[in-house]
Amino acid sequence: MSDKTITPFSQTLSFLEKGCLDAELTEQLAEVIKGVRETGKQGTVTMQLKVSLMKGTEDTVTIQSAVNNKVPQLDRAQTIMWSTYEGDLIRSDPSQQNLDLRSVETSNPAAPLKSAVGQN
Repeated sequence: MSDKTITPFSQTLSFLEKGCLDAELTEQLAEVIKGVRETGKQGTVTMQLKVSLMKGTEDTVTIQSAVNNKVPQLDRAQTIMWSTYEGDLIRSDPSQQNLDLRSVETSNPAAPLKSAVGQN
């Protein structure tokens, strides 16, 4: 590294896209952090800067940014179903016997709830 002072990257970042890139990265990082806390899985924020010389110049550059994030997602629930030879899906195992289940009526009605009076 040379003895000349170089502008810190954090300061340069605040200048890019008039500060909008810094704000976008802040928002995307917050989204990833929320997803990581919710799922316990890893997330990422990726920033890419393409630096090119401006045509016809020796010292003027253009900087093009790209920002991507990967917010971890909760695992989706699985559904178990059975398939038929015809390609249909059914919710019950066709090889399992059906039980004739029915509701049982009770002769005693439910007793009313009592209120408890306590000391505060």
